[in-house]
Amino acid sequence: MPAPVPSGYTRGAQLFIPACVDEKSEAHLLQYFWEEAGAYGARLALVTGDANSVSVAQRLTVLFTEWESDSVEIVSITSREEALQPANLEQITGATGILLIGENPVRMATFLGGTPLAQAIRRANARGKVVAGYGRGAALLCEHMIAYDSRTADDAHHPFLHRHLIQFAPGLGLTNRLVLDTIPTELGDGWNRLSRLLHAVAYNPFLVGVSLEVDTGAVIYQDNSLEIFGRYSALVVDGAGVTYTDIADFRSPTPLSLLGMKIHALGANFTYHLQERTAHPPKQSDIPQDAVPVKALT
Repeated sequence: MPAPVPSGYTRGAQLFIPACVDEKSEAHLLQYFWEEAGAYGARLALVTGDANSVSVAQRLTVLFTEWESDSVEIVSITSREEALQPANLEQITGATGILLIGENPVRMATFLGGTPLAQAIRRANARGKVVAGYGRGAALLCEHMIAYDSRTADDAHHPFLHRHLIQFAPGLGLTNRLVLDTIPTELGDGWNRLSRLLHAVAYNPFLVGVSLEVDTGAVIYQDNSLEIFGRYSALVVDGAGVTYTDIADFRSPTPLSLLGMKIHALGANFTYHLQERTAHPPKQSDIPQDAVPVKALT
């Protein structure tokens, strides 16, 4: 569960930054995190869960240092023993921005879950600090994670949606309203992404399912609004209006039926309010998105 917000504080932003294939797009998404963390005054803690994520953190450290952050520290957590070290806890409590990096969020959760370090990350967010997840590590911010897709090459005969499609695992719980699909897919592969989100939300229609295309991020602000930013789009699955589902009928992988599910496709600057369950287009602006206005000739 998210940590309660103390009196006098406002909950910090929660950013979801999935895999990027374009260097400029990656820098654009990471800049959102850097600015929310204080920009030039940012004190960043990059939390890694394996050797590969350490190399990613080292690369991002160079980037954030070039942007003149106040400090950038790598917090390497590859075991529960490291998660319990007081020195790592101090780096988290002193940061203005925390970035979770890793391609195996289930493994990271086994290291962090139930530790003072995990509690410190939730408390930091409740006290106004930004917390972000990078790559598949973005799923860690959620209370419920989609651990894996059970389909194999031999499952072509299975229906689009069946009862044993995905497996849930607990995350860190900075938000309990959203379930994020971070399983790697090709750009435009909305079919598999949609099936996983439908399955996840069918289990608990309280959840809002979100899947982000590559080079596309999302942020939850303190007012419970989810905003999309980046190059492409997001799928949002809302189960608040579900009137029927037979997912509780535990049978073999037969087709799953759902009635009343609502689906949104949101591009950059579109928003979705998690409490009101409403989607909204970008606010109108006199400033063009892609060019400086040209003065009319007189």
